[in-house]
Amino acid sequence: MGGDGQGEYHLDFGKLPNVLASEVSRHLGSDVDVVRTNLFGSYAENYDPRDNEMVQRRRDFFSMLKEEYYYAVEIYPVNFMGRRVKRQDRDQQDAFEPKEKCVDIALATSMMDYATVRDSYDVAIAVLGDQDFSTVLRAVTRLGKRVAIASIRDSCSAELADPRNEPRIRDFDIIWLDDLLEKLELKYERHQLQCEGPAHKGNRLVWTTFHPRKGQRFYCDACREEFNRQRAEAQAQPADSSASPAAQIRPVGTTGVGVALSGVVKKKFTDQRQYGFIQAADGDYFFHLDDLDVGLRYEDVSEGMEVDFDVAKRPASGRNGNAQNVRRRAP
Repeated sequence: MGGDGQGEYHLDFGKLPNVLASEVSRHLGSDVDVVRTNLFGSYAENYDPRDNEMVQRRRDFFSMLKEEYYYAVEIYPVNFMGRRVKRQDRDQQDAFEPKEKCVDIALATSMMDYATVRDSYDVAIAVLGDQDFSTVLRAVTRLGKRVAIASIRDSCSAELADPRNEPRIRDFDIIWLDDLLEKLELKYERHQLQCEGPAHKGNRLVWTTFHPRKGQRFYCDACREEFNRQRAEAQAQPADSSASPAAQIRPVGTTGVGVALSGVVKKKFTDQRQYGFIQAADGDYFFHLDDLDVGLRYEDVSEGMEVDFDVAKRPASGRNGNAQNVRRRAP
């Protein structure tokens, strides 16, 4: 989002719960403690592989909220039927509209569920702007809970924003996030981190504005350039299915990019190349060091290991597919 004409603005979701709690405390005249923070969202599956980086960034964002800031995250897939994720990138004659399911219902159900649990919470701070939530907000207040609404002026329905609060769906003046931009801004300050690239050259302590999430490895720009070179080299190789791991490979349950599959590590290079190949039921998938999940180190990967992964690109025309978020197979 934009902010005060100063270019792109980034919201610090780590600060958001406490800043909103402070605003409610100011209205109440007493301190409010944050008990839990829930986020309900969606992610794309079965999408055009050209959107893989964008989709992965969204998945990483949800993981960051969960791992770094302890959000309770509930996300639901949206099937794009092989299409581009952004409307402007799709054929203008294509009337397809992605259908987001469960998100609104999950939010409403969770709010009501906790409202019926004794001492679960006293004040619910809902960040939303859709008039459809009026019913559940009104029901929560009838259960004796107080409700605060935080929203954006240009994205909030007239009913929720009504200063007279005639529908009786909130107990405080609406909290406008537009007025809290300075408190909520995410500032990218330069700091030094140790590059963990196995082929890093020179001093490993480098300057960066990147903040790895908990457990995430940091690679400098030079190492990432080398990763990209290795990736291009490996992807240019034709698929080779001559070797078959002994472990049983689960059949493909669905198609498309973004879905989760299982397979067996077929080949892992141990020289300067930091990549390998996974054999799955529909072909071989390339993976690189930076395609591993934060819980799996490259040195712990071994040939014959059973893994789960998300599809970044399907095998086709004699070429390997691409895997991402490679992780140990769930029991």
